[in-house]
Amino acid sequence: MKLTTDDVLEKIGSFGRYQIMLNIFFNLAYGFWWAFPVMVMVFIASEPGWKCKNNSTCPFTETISLRHVGYKHRCDIPREDWEFADDFTSVVTEFDLVCDRGSLGFVSTSVIFAGFIVGSLSVSTISDKFGRKLPVFVCGFFCCLFNFVSAFVPAFWVFALFRAIVGFMIGAYSIPMFVLTTELSGIRHRGTAGSLVWIGNHVFVMILAGIAYYIRDWKHLTIVTGVPGIFFVAGWLFIPESVRWLLKKGREAEAKEVLRKVARKNGKEMPNEALYLPKEERLGDFRDLFSSRKMAHKTLGTWLMWFSVSFITWGIAFSAPFLGGNIYVNVVISSSASLTGSSVCAVLTLWFGRRKLLPASFLFAAVGAVGALLLSDKAEHDKSYLAGKIFMSMFVAKFSAAIAFTLVYIYAAELFPTTLR
Repeated sequence: MKLTTDDVLEKIGSFGRYQIMLNIFFNLAYGFWWAFPVMVMVFIASEPGWKCKNNSTCPFTETISLRHVGYKHRCDIPREDWEFADDFTSVVTEFDLVCDRGSLGFVSTSVIFAGFIVGSLSVSTISDKFGRKLPVFVCGFFCCLFNFVSAFVPAFWVFALFRAIVGFMIGAYSIPMFVLTTELSGIRHRGTAGSLVWIGNHVFVMILAGIAYYIRDWKHLTIVTGVPGIFFVAGWLFIPESVRWLLKKGREAEAKEVLRKVARKNGKEMPNEALYLPKEERLGDFRDLFSSRKMAHKTLGTWLMWFSVSFITWGIAFSAPFLGGNIYVNVVISSSASLTGSSVCAVLTLWFGRRKLLPASFLFAAVGAVGALLLSDKAEHDKSYLAGKIFMSMFVAKFSAAIAFTLVYIYAAELFPTTLR
């Protein structure tokens, strides 16, 4: 009798020592390759306050912060009559992205996600042809490389281009990396593995907030956060290729060797039965997502979930400079909520499954976001309301969104067949 990969994993360890070590590696990878290059934009694309240099045209004696009612006054006076405060530097101060050019700071963040879309669509065929491991490590390397070299750009458009390339690389490797993380865990623990792998991302964002607090120069911060991930590609030497992809290609001997390593590390015996080889199938394309009413329903439903959870997750994450209070504290609160959410999700998926948790997490995320919005007006003048606004947005909404984000990843991976995934 031939055994499927899931049958073998039940015998050699569904989530043993090997899977834990694999999960720890990809936790670190998501930290170096995702948390640092993406969330560093919260700090290096932010705008410090400004202060007057010529009191005859500028009436303020204090530093004018982002939320001050007179913040736009500088656009009505000569540029030489005001200067940036020295709290920190960023691409805004480097390239003088103010007034008519003020939106370009946001553009440098948005292009990351534009690149993400293109990368995730472009590299999927490479992943199907050459395996999951190649795009993970090649694109992970170039993600960190372009994050690093963006500190030395001569013009803003070059910086924006490099950030778009960073986004492209993240989109290219992120899903193959998630597949590698989860598929070597048994069915019973796949939700747990998929939830725990995000812990490194949240921890690294908190670490990033601490680094940014002490390193206020945007170039130095970009260099410090970009260099470590370049060397992390050494994981190529010991991270296995996808067992399911190997079997799909008829490479049974290599797939068995990977499973033997899992068995040895988990202290289990590898079964003697042959592995079940899936039938040779045509690789799916975009049209297959709408090949039937049922498949179209799955596709559109998944798209809606992805849009909603991404909108609230990244919206909250990048709102830290504009929310009020201390930006560094806001980022730590937000990351703590996400860390708690991912950890709780790992346990709850074992008790309740994915389907019940998903709508509940979306509902509570909406409650947190709407609650923060309702407190916004009074938060302008009352610190207790400001604290409530920060709590509702950075904790309640972010905690729930972290659960939803994790579940959508797992749910989407399980809804579609391997050839479409």
